[in-house]
Parts: sequence; C-alpha cells; structure tokens
Amino acid sequence: MLPAIHDTGTGAPVLFLHAFTLDASQWDHQVAALSDDMRCIRVDLWGCGSSPAPPAGEPALDGFAAAVLAALDSLNIDKVAVVGLSMGGYLAFTLWRLAPQRIRALALCNTRATADTAAARGDRLAMAEQVEREQSVESIVEPMVARMLSPGAHDEAHIVDPVRGRIRRCSPAGIAFAQRAMAARPDSTALLASIDVPALVIAGSRDAIIPTQEVRAMADGITDARYRELECGHLSNLERSRAVNQELATFLTAATMAS
Repeated sequence: MLPAIHDTGTGAPVLFLHAFTLDASQWDHQVAALSDDMRCIRVDLWGCGSSPAPPAGEPALDGFAAAVLAALDSLNIDKVAVVGLSMGGYLAFTLWRLAPQRIRALALCNTRATADTAAARGDRLAMAEQVEREQSVESIVEPMVARMLSPGAHDEAHIVDPVRGRIRRCSPAGIAFAQRAMAARPDSTALLASIDVPALVIAGSRDAIIPTQEVRAMADGITDARYRELECGHLSNLERSRAVNQELATFLTAATMAS
C-alpha cells in the first residue's frame, strides 16, 4: 500500500521524511525555498496527513520504507537525496539498510542512530495504547508541542499553531503505528561507517528530545559528514527555517554536482 505522495518542482529529486506526530507539510518552508531547482518528494506516514490507515500486521519501519521505495518506483525515480528529521532520520537509516544504492546524499536532522532505551520504548508503547484507548490524539497535542519546540517558539503563532494542526491530522492508528515501529527499530550505529555518500547532520542546541552531544557523536561516525548546530529545539526546519534552507540548498546543490 503506497503512502500519499506530494511531488513539487523539477530537477534532481530530494525525498523529505517527516518527524513523528507531523506530516509531509512539515517541509513546506523547504519546498518553497528549493523547488525552483529541485524536485521535492514528500510522503505522509500511514495514518498521518493524506495517507491511508496503517496496514494490518506488526508495525515496522522496514514496511513503510519498502512502501516509500515503491512510491519512488511509481514516479520513475531511481536515486534520491534523502532528508530526514527525527523519525524521518530513522526511516533514512532504514532506507540505507534496504537500498543504499538508491541514495546519493543524506541529510540527518535532529535524529539519532541508536535504538531506544528500555524506558523510551516503554513510553512509546504507553502512548500507543493511550491514543488507541481514547480514540483521539488530542491528549498528546500540547505535551508533544512542549517537547518538540524550544520555549521561545511557543510564543510564535506561525510556528506553534501549524505544529498543533499537523498533530491533529494524525489518526490514533497512525500515532500507534509510528510509536510501535520506532520502539522496534534496531540500532543503526554500525551503519554509520558504511555511509559513503555526502552527508549533512543538523542538531538543535535546545533540543529536549535528542541532545546535541548524541547528534555530534552520530556525525563523527560518518566519514566526512558536515555537522551544523543551530539554536533551536527539536524541529529545526520550522524554528530556523531560513538557516536550514540555506544549509540544505548548499549541501544538495554540491551533492548533485558531485553525483
């Protein structure tokens, strides 16, 4: 089952993978900045945005990654640059594990290579059960906003209100699928040394979910990765959209010329 696909612009294709509780519209600022020169492909996770409900079976990132590859096939796209933030980064690692030959560059934003701790896994499974029990995502909206955005961003309606709206466009089934799939993901640390394409790593100095030292350690494990730290929370592409746009434009242009 293919996810919803959003395809904007022309040029070298770039696949954008969104964070947990959001959808493909998370990348609207980047699409506006880049789509004159690049083909921006975005997919909604099952149960989020415009995608259908998750399929039956055990939730796993591998299943969604395979659907993303099939979606690229449907667009006759072979190789892409991949940009993933948070859960999108976990999916990027999954794609690298499944089909590294299809990735020509990799941008990892506010994400980690390690698997969940036992406590984090327990929290994920508890949230999955909560939204299924309540048959609503409303109870997680404000807690997720508080975790994902830095304190200063909470006063910026143009940032915080769209985040709330995107969470509300996820169904309880979509939230539960994502949490269980992320809880089951393997450790990707051993993959880092195998990444032999241009790589950009972005961290947020005020990220309450993934500390900068963990993101920097991930970058250090990738040969010749460029590390960039921005003053923001977990959603760097929303809080510091201009800076992220500039970083991505420079990185993706150079990667396209090198490929």
